[in-house]
Amino acid sequence: MNTQFPKPLRILCFGDSLTAGFSMWGLKHYPYANHLKAPLQGLFPSTEILIDIAALSGDMVIGHPATARFLPRLKNSCEKAEEKGGSYDWIMMMGGTNDLGWGSEVDAIYEGLKQCWKVALDTGANVLALNILEAAAPSKSLIQRRNQLNALITNHHEDERWYTLDLCSAVPYFSMDTEMRDSIWDDGLHLTEKGYKMMGDAIASRLVEILSASGPSSLQSGDVSERTWL
Repeated sequence: MNTQFPKPLRILCFGDSLTAGFSMWGLKHYPYANHLKAPLQGLFPSTEILIDIAALSGDMVIGHPATARFLPRLKNSCEKAEEKGGSYDWIMMMGGTNDLGWGSEVDAIYEGLKQCWKVALDTGANVLALNILEAAAPSKSLIQRRNQLNALITNHHEDERWYTLDLCSAVPYFSMDTEMRDSIWDDGLHLTEKGYKMMGDAIASRLVEILSASGPSSLQSGDVSERTWL
């Protein structure tokens, strides 16, 4: 496969506190994006890789405009990328965790996510949709609703440029033994530094799998850099 392309590979990691790498009650942040560059650079050693992070703790996909900033933030991030010289090739998108926690209807969250995916796809980007992680809360209703939303995300289909990753299975909570769980999970909702690395490695592996099979058609040689918008 060709490992050099005519323009940089631009990636946006978009979401809420789990995308920001929120840990230790916000005293530390360990974005999973930090673990994407090395595997991608190994696949495309001559390609410039630009990674942006747009993450807002507590954000929701649907609801009152004061608390649900997901869609307008996404539009703003895509517009800023255009202003800075090019749209994104890939948008990693994770949303819905806070919506579930506040009791929003599963179908409504899914419809909100579909709107966001469409905005991303309309810019020409590929989308990697990440499903919802487990959490320590033992609520049967919450677990059922999360499973329903994850099934909708997993079974969603677009004609092209839309992919998904079962992040919930890649970074489990309940099936981990106590020692492993204590090293991966911070507060039962967010992760530790090691946990965010596990998350980033899973996402990188999926992205490498996709790119190895298809290869982007428009990337170029250069250096790796990372830009962060919080």
